[in-house]
Amino acid sequence: MSAPLQNIRTLLVLCLVSAGWAFSFGLSAPLASLWLSDAGHSDSVVGLNTGVYYLGIAVTAIAVPSLMRRMGRGCPTLGFVLSGTTVMLFPWGASLFGWFVLRLLNGIGGAMSLIPLETYVNRHSPAEQRSRNFGFYAVAIAVGWALGNLIGLQMYDSAARWAFVFGGLITLAALPLLGFHLPWPEEPAAQRGERVPIPWRRSLLSFGSGWGQGFLEGSMVSLLPIYLLFLGLSKDEVSWLTSGIMIGVILMQVPVAWLADRLGRARVLLGCHLVVLAGLIALPFCSGHIVLPVCLFLIGACSGAFYPLGLSLLGEQVREAALARATACYLALNCLGSLVGPIVTGIVMDSYGKLAMPAGGIVACLTVLTAWLVLREPCGSVNAPVCYTYRGPRKAA
Repeated sequence: MSAPLQNIRTLLVLCLVSAGWAFSFGLSAPLASLWLSDAGHSDSVVGLNTGVYYLGIAVTAIAVPSLMRRMGRGCPTLGFVLSGTTVMLFPWGASLFGWFVLRLLNGIGGAMSLIPLETYVNRHSPAEQRSRNFGFYAVAIAVGWALGNLIGLQMYDSAARWAFVFGGLITLAALPLLGFHLPWPEEPAAQRGERVPIPWRRSLLSFGSGWGQGFLEGSMVSLLPIYLLFLGLSKDEVSWLTSGIMIGVILMQVPVAWLADRLGRARVLLGCHLVVLAGLIALPFCSGHIVLPVCLFLIGACSGAFYPLGLSLLGEQVREAALARATACYLALNCLGSLVGPIVTGIVMDSYGKLAMPAGGIVACLTVLTAWLVLREPCGSVNAPVCYTYRGPRKAA
């Protein structure tokens, strides 16, 4: 199998394509909630509307590997069209039913876009650069999301409808890059009908990291501002603090990925889990203008690395014929975490007070680490790649 992502130009095109999709996602996520709220709907309805988006991703993920085999490049192309047009049309949904249908279709488009792109990175990256490439991919997604979020919120008060239109157009503008400038090698004919099982036990750390990242992202994004306001920070301080942390998280992805390629992806991923766990435990005791931002930065940077590192590790552990299905399961578990995280964390805060906000994340991290420790294949087994560092491609016997 060729490795087109060894070419810097191809990697740059992939990053631009990914950022183009992420722009409309980052724009529509907060703006759809504001639109429904301004229409007089309750917070519960707003939350359900967001949940429908993730439901669309999780359900569609089951069918995407089959669509990839049948449609090839057409699968992500259709995904981009769905993602862009549903964001553009959202203000004209005209009713609660229409807004929910458009968010569901947007989630379907997200699954058809992301799973092929992430499978592409895993399948066509040189083994020694897989984590690095996923690091650049994660940065592109984060930058696109951040720009969409910023521009969308800036436009909303003066031109809300045109903000949605602009977000959708940016995603559609990435289609020529996806269609004509990103090389898309065909799947080998010998593997098209091959049914290879996914090694769930061997890949526990990868799948657990995907779920854990979704759990932490969903709970922190939705409830961290409430926690910080409770600590006595002003709204301006909260906005600057969260924005600064986001910038730091973006900048850290490539260095962490570079480190993983050299020290071993599993080792660096486990280290990130331990840093996040320690940070969450320490968070209620952090205060001041230095300690609190440093703690939040470490939590954000290391939890943000869960997703790309987990995917790159999955590429080591899963045979190529099962890679698309494994990537689909990974994304579905990530979305499940995004659904469960805010619910669990919100219940904990209602029951034990706002200072208990980190408790949900602590339980999630401990669950992933405990499951891996108890159920993983023992060190020394040929199926336990988490026991060694990367030493280059394996030689054929």
